[in-house]
Amino acid sequence: MLAKLRNYVPYLMFPLLGLAFEGFGYVMKGGVVAKAFPYWHSFVVLFVMITMERFWTYRRAVSQRHVIWRDLTSTMVQTFLVGGIFGAMFLPILHYFPETFLGRRLLFGLSNQLGPLWMQIIAVFLFTSFWGYWVHRFEHYNNFLWKLHGYHHSVTNVQVSNVLVSNPLDYALRNVMGGLVLSIIGFNPVAIGLASLIDLNYGNFSHSGTSFKGGWLNYIFNGPEVHRWHHATKLPDDPRFRYGANFGVSTTFWDQLFGTFCLPKDEKGEVLAPAAIGHPEGYPDEPNYLKMLFAVRAFPSLERFFDRKPKEDEAFTVPAE
Repeated sequence: MLAKLRNYVPYLMFPLLGLAFEGFGYVMKGGVVAKAFPYWHSFVVLFVMITMERFWTYRRAVSQRHVIWRDLTSTMVQTFLVGGIFGAMFLPILHYFPETFLGRRLLFGLSNQLGPLWMQIIAVFLFTSFWGYWVHRFEHYNNFLWKLHGYHHSVTNVQVSNVLVSNPLDYALRNVMGGLVLSIIGFNPVAIGLASLIDLNYGNFSHSGTSFKGGWLNYIFNGPEVHRWHHATKLPDDPRFRYGANFGVSTTFWDQLFGTFCLPKDEKGEVLAPAAIGHPEGYPDEPNYLKMLFAVRAFPSLERFFDRKPKEDEAFTVPAE
């Protein structure tokens, strides 16, 4: 009983922890800590998850120490730069069209016209998870986007340090664009913040390298057992999983609704673990963050630039005696 309770606690702990830090951050808004380190609460949650990985380590974990600087660099870029840059690029465009052609008379309006706060939180959570599911699924289907997203699938162990290891465009399409659209529609920023926080926390938790078992909660939340099958090098031989499975970021609801939920079990009903985690086409994990940043797999000319070798006539040769 205690073992089951231990497995279930994180599913409640992470959103509550995130909300607590968000509330504390709101109280501290404008303070010294908030000004010096505006995303401190996100890193505290990540620290908690890393600590839990050390105590409840996934038994088939593969060491990722050799790419820790790649992980840290990608995390910093996604956290501090991508959202702001992507917003600066697309917010003017997204704002121009509804103002010009709709006059904010249809779906677009003030936040108090879109219902009470609790209803907006639910609506935002459903929309962002729906958006994340379909963008993620399309990234597995579209050849160009798969080359971008494939960097994330090259990791050989699912753990919280590499949850943000992605090409920035790939990350922004799945995790930033939906929030920008909701902001233009007119949803309350508080509702967007709280719903996105819950979505983000469960997304991070699904990527934790812990041995937690979800049980029946796997059919609600995208826990580690479920998400490892998304990163499996080989999925069950089923047409539904031709392009992948378990595309949901925080919830498994959309995967079950659209037939892409995959959670194999043995005869006793225990969840099976994938044989291996990594890129299904055999690409190795990319330790060079610049190659990921410029997406050299999608642009062969850049790949030749990074991997170019000295010409034979430029190579150093020992003169004959």
